[in-house]
Amino acid sequence: MESKKVKQIVYEVAIDFAQRGPGWAQQAAVLREAAERLRSQLGTELAAQQAILTAWHDLFLERKLSWGYNLDNPNAPFFHTLKPATSLVG
Repeated sequence: MESKKVKQIVYEVAIDFAQRGPGWAQQAAVLREAAERLRSQLGTELAAQQAILTAWHDLFLERKLSWGYNLDNPNAPFFHTLKPATSLVG
């Protein structure tokens, strides 16, 4: 499976979970769900796990995700999705 597809699935899970609130917008919850959705294509071996981790970290490097959910949960493992710059309060 292409790394781009893995990243897309991880991102879809992250968006879904972030919309559910801080109890869901956590790293471990997203990674577990992504691994479950990708299990039939990637398996469960170390290489599959590392592909998911790489996709997760790439989403932060690409500024699609950022650490912290809100000011009460400002750090990892909590995260939030980034809005396009045009929609930020200015």
